[in-house]
Amino acid sequence: MHALPAQKSPDFFKEHKDVIPDTVLICSTAKGLYLRSKCLLSEAILGPDGLGREQPLAFLSGPSFAVQIMQETPTAVVVGAKFMPHAVAIQRWLSSMSFRVYTTQDTVGVELGGALKNPLAVGAGMIEGMGMGINTMAAMVTRATKELMKLCTAMGGKAETISGLAGIGDLMLTAFGDLSRNRTCGMRIIQGEKLEDILATTTVEGVPTAEVAMHFGQLCGLEDELPIFTAVAGILAGTMKPEEAQQFLMGRPLGSE
Repeated sequence: MHALPAQKSPDFFKEHKDVIPDTVLICSTAKGLYLRSKCLLSEAILGPDGLGREQPLAFLSGPSFAVQIMQETPTAVVVGAKFMPHAVAIQRWLSSMSFRVYTTQDTVGVELGGALKNPLAVGAGMIEGMGMGINTMAAMVTRATKELMKLCTAMGGKAETISGLAGIGDLMLTAFGDLSRNRTCGMRIIQGEKLEDILATTTVEGVPTAEVAMHFGQLCGLEDELPIFTAVAGILAGTMKPEEAQQFLMGRPLGSE
């Protein structure tokens, strides 16, 4: 099991690759995209920034706060691996009466769903921090699921994966859960704290992922179809003020759902 933050993972594997057998199955719980190379974490781990070789690799994702797992609160997640026997092995090793693991071979969908919901959860925290109410939050999260689906499927993930635990399930957890670091980050920004001060003491995967998400959107020609991602990334980068986000989002041309 590998549970380091996404941005630190490739360097860790590069440093320790000589003591990691090339046949061992690695299961990562990191949920993020790799900022340095603007790529999927799996690509960074297996590429020159990481192991630099082929390696059995799986990703475990879904709505799962660690503290509640340790409290044995019933939790359901999904593990994605290129080869189904690898996913099934992780499933059988980890499943219990309080921790249910589903399997998929859609590793792209699992990675993207787990990573891309993070900046959206930062946006949910910003709405909470502004005190805008449940109408605004429900509208944002609903439209955010559409953007999540659109970007993930454009990148090769499957729609059924994004509509499941790794995508919408994890988004619901991090958008509404008080234990979410991403949601809390958004709230703290709105309350006037500087982003660099927040990141000095807390890992917030949604911050670097927001930049990579916009890069992926541009690669897929979706830059005009991801307004929530754009607003969150703009606020985090300092190119959009929080008070400008409402005009940006609500002032867009009207259309059908």
